[in-house]
Order: sequence, then structure tokens, then C-alpha cells
Amino acid sequence: MPPLRALVAFEASVRHASFKEAARELSITPGAVSQQVKKLEEWLGYPLFIRQARQLQVTDQGKGYYSAIAPALEQISQASACYKEQTSNSVQLSLSPTLAAKWLGPRLAGFVSKHPNIEVHINATLIPVDFHHEPADLAIRHYDGHDPSLESQLMYADEVRLFCSPDYLKQHPLNKPEDVAGATLLNTSMHHHWEEWLEQFTTLPKTQQDAIPRMHFDQALLAIDAARRGQGLTLSNEILTCPEAQNGELVEPFDLRLSSPKSYYLVHPKNRPLSKASKALKDWLLGQVAG
Repeated sequence: MPPLRALVAFEASVRHASFKEAARELSITPGAVSQQVKKLEEWLGYPLFIRQARQLQVTDQGKGYYSAIAPALEQISQASACYKEQTSNSVQLSLSPTLAAKWLGPRLAGFVSKHPNIEVHINATLIPVDFHHEPADLAIRHYDGHDPSLESQLMYADEVRLFCSPDYLKQHPLNKPEDVAGATLLNTSMHHHWEEWLEQFTTLPKTQQDAIPRMHFDQALLAIDAARRGQGLTLSNEILTCPEAQNGELVEPFDLRLSSPKSYYLVHPKNRPLSKASKALKDWLLGQVAG
């Protein structure tokens, strides 16, 4: 058998194309990664990398060897995770910060009271979780629902709507869609549909559309809060604006709906059976949607 630590260091180095990034993942030093790879090269009898000043290049023999061992290492990793999780009373859920704050947060106490022995870990991030290399059990993902590696169940079909505060609407009367030309548009990376909205619902020429003032946010949470404070118009959906819409802090000037190619799905890897804790959280989340 080749040195197993060296195999792990080699696989991570190829995947990241960097000893430094591989070391970060494995929680060791870059020098230790380099030494492990060197041991494997000595065992095999040929170089796996061409080491350059600022670049790590895999040799042709290294590429072939990686292709042969990577599936086996992945299988070992997944099998180990499955058997470890079967006795675990904890579950990790990944979702966006806005969804965590606006939708999950107000409901989560209900799950805790129903399952007091299960530890729930929330990973609020804008980056889609990598189930192969991150300790996540479930995720609520905003995407098109197409990924052959994932078990995916629709939670909410997305529909883009326009929102603003009542005070902002008084200061900037919106009697017809073209009146948004006199407002400020709050744009987010999640619902970046202003061009599509303007093209579909207004007759404004492109030059006038481009001249409308805009503010840009990397999180929907910030854009919604800005709209609530009367700073402009935001495009969002019912699930993220539910608290503000219910208490009257946000209103819809128009009964217009823009269809979205993405929706909210509850996902987990197909080839990894869920632990009892993960299944309990999954069933509860789907029950919240059904309710």
C-alpha cells in the first residue's frame, strides 16, 4: 500500500492546484503537504507535479494517477461520513443569510421544542455548499433545481415582485410602472432583474432606464432593509419580505409578477443516507412549507 496520508495530500493538492490551499483544507503546513507528496513520488518512482515559482502543474502521469485514485478516496470519505452521522444527534443546515433571518429564524424554536435532543447548526452563507468537502447535511438552495448529484425537493416557487415603504410611495407616487424613472432602484445579486422588469412592464427607452439612480447590495437582507427605511424600490419575493409585508413596513405599488428561473429547493446528496437527526429536520422543513 502507498502511504495513505500522502494520497490524501496529493488528492487535495491536485484539486486546489496549490500546496498552500491543500494545507489549509487539511489543517497542516504547506511544507508538510509537499513532504507527503514527495513520499508518494518516491513510492511511485516518478514526479507527480512540476513545481514552478507561482504555479503547481500536474504531470501527465500525475493526472492519470489522480483519475484512478480520486473516486476511491471519495467513496471512503462518503462511507465514513455516513457511518459517523448515523449515531449523531446534530444536523447542519446551509442557507442564505437573508432566508435564515427572514424565514427560518422565526420558526426554528418550533423545531427545537419538538426535538430538544437534536443540535441544529446553521451555516448562513451566500456560497452554495460543497457537500463533498464541507460538513453539511442539508441545504436550502436558490437555483433551477437541476443537479443530478442532489436529492432536490421544491419548497417555494420564486416570483419577483416590487416593494417599497409606504412613506417612500407617498414621496414618489407610482401610478404606472413608468413612474419608477423618478425613483431609486435597489439592486441585489440575488434578484438582479431590474433590466428585465423595466423591459417587460414599462415603455421607457433604454437610455432613460439606464439613467435611473441605483444602489447595489450583495445581500437581499440589506436591500430589503434599505427599502423598509424608505431609500428606494427593491425587487424581492414573498418569502423574504413576509415579516415587513405583514406589519405594513413594505407594500407593493403594482400587482406585477416577474417569473424567475430559480426557486427554493431543499437538497442533500443522493448517495449519502440521512441520519435520523437530518431526516427529522428535513421532514420539519417540508412541513413548514406545507403548513
